[in-house]
Amino acid sequence: MINDRFRAGPTPAPPDRRLMSYSRGELTTLIMPHMQNILGDLFGGDLMALVDQAAAVAAIRHAGGPAVTKSIDRLDFHHSIPVGALVTCCSTVDFVGNSSMHITVEVYSEQVASGERRHTHTAHVVFVAIDRDRTPKRVPRLVAESAEEKARYEAARLRYETRRA
Repeated sequence: MINDRFRAGPTPAPPDRRLMSYSRGELTTLIMPHMQNILGDLFGGDLMALVDQAAAVAAIRHAGGPAVTKSIDRLDFHHSIPVGALVTCCSTVDFVGNSSMHITVEVYSEQVASGERRHTHTAHVVFVAIDRDRTPKRVPRLVAESAEEKARYEAARLRYETRRA
């Protein structure tokens, strides 16, 4: 089931910091026949595009302006998604550097007729905020409030440190 942290709208925050609850996004689409692979499931490239778009929503919201993809660090395929499913990508900014934002995207598939939902994919994406000259710009600090948010922050910080090493 889709986590309730994606249900309410963003909570306003001061310009120098953003609450994790503010820095999130959600993208939903119906999987159509032109998006299928040779097995009749969602093509991986189309899934990556959806993940990138959902991550962009969270990044742009957090940065308060333009942000671009730096990397897709990991995309785990847990279950296939058939044509006709409703797919929702839920993105959260889990850690920030100076200009980088480390985002987790959880993908859920729903069979519309039955309402059956399942978590199908997880991705870790890095975006960089940019200014008008397309150079990196500093992003607001990220504030984790709940125990779950603090755990996500710490896991993303460890991925960040591992990536830098």
